[in-house]
Amino acid sequence: MLMFDRTEYRVFISYSREDLKQVRSIVDVLKKNGLHPTWDDNIRPGAGFHDQIKNFIAHAHVFMPFITEASAKRSWVHQEIGYAMALNIPVLPVCLGSKPGEMIRDLQAIVCEENLENLETELSIQKVEELVKTGHKTTAPLYECAEYHEDRTLMMAKYAKRVLEMGEYGHVRQKGALSSFHIPDKPLTNPVWQRRYGKYSVSQFRCRLLREERTALEKHAKKMGCSLIIDPSLTYETYGPEARIVRLKTLLVFLKDMPDDKVRIVTNEGMHMEKNVTIVGDWFFAESVSAALGQGYKHTIFTRHAPSIRSRIEAFDQEFEDLFNRQCNEGKDKSSKKIVTDRIEAILADIVNK
Repeated sequence: MLMFDRTEYRVFISYSREDLKQVRSIVDVLKKNGLHPTWDDNIRPGAGFHDQIKNFIAHAHVFMPFITEASAKRSWVHQEIGYAMALNIPVLPVCLGSKPGEMIRDLQAIVCEENLENLETELSIQKVEELVKTGHKTTAPLYECAEYHEDRTLMMAKYAKRVLEMGEYGHVRQKGALSSFHIPDKPLTNPVWQRRYGKYSVSQFRCRLLREERTALEKHAKKMGCSLIIDPSLTYETYGPEARIVRLKTLLVFLKDMPDDKVRIVTNEGMHMEKNVTIVGDWFFAESVSAALGQGYKHTIFTRHAPSIRSRIEAFDQEFEDLFNRQCNEGKDKSSKKIVTDRIEAILADIVNK
């Protein structure tokens, strides 16, 4: 099975600065237990504080408010609890001494004493994992929908950049067509953009959005690698043969530039464009449910709901492994990258010789 990004469960801690000493101890316990605590210590200077906080909460597997006498009086702690609950993020309050507060009354909370001695056991990775799994079964993730191709491209770049802005990266999983890496990374004035669309004329705005998508996802792929399921048999007849050549060559350059240990790729010819899936780590998931040549992908849903994304990763990995095993058996000792680059070069040779 693919083991590129078995990421730790992210636990966002909401607290009052008056409780900083205890929160540092909680952070140490979470790290010791193999969890990934995030809190306002992760906030970058020079960017919107509240927007960054909301971004960290939205990408968390678990939201953990530290409830004390001080924090119970702070309105923003209650606001953050409400925001996490609205996003269906599992909430696990840690209460010092007692369990105050109307908002968390019905939530399963951990009560600790001043010395926090019981937290190492109470905040075990097994208990957090069970909370995440239970939350995934009992609550539905929230989705954003991009109706048109430009909306999808804009949101894809935005979601990928949000993770980068947090100082984080994710392994890129993509299924459909030729992946985002057949989009040129050249300046918009480069003639490759017009050749990509053949006889059709497209706006610089659309090309700029596409380039931003490619650039953002490539940053993730270069850091954490990528797993791609593509269909090189697509002819792009609407645009003409030159468009197909440009797209295949662009993808080929990307693959050859990527280190062998950073890319795994398989083909599923005949898959065409009915559905496109993009998963970046377990930071976000996007799925397009309809597409047409000349129009791109439409009706794309996006979610940052980390508890549910893991099941999407498992489904993708199972499909990838099945195709990978068949492809590597046919290719004998070749790597998946070598098998696919050979296939693309053979297609390009056939087009030229026709």
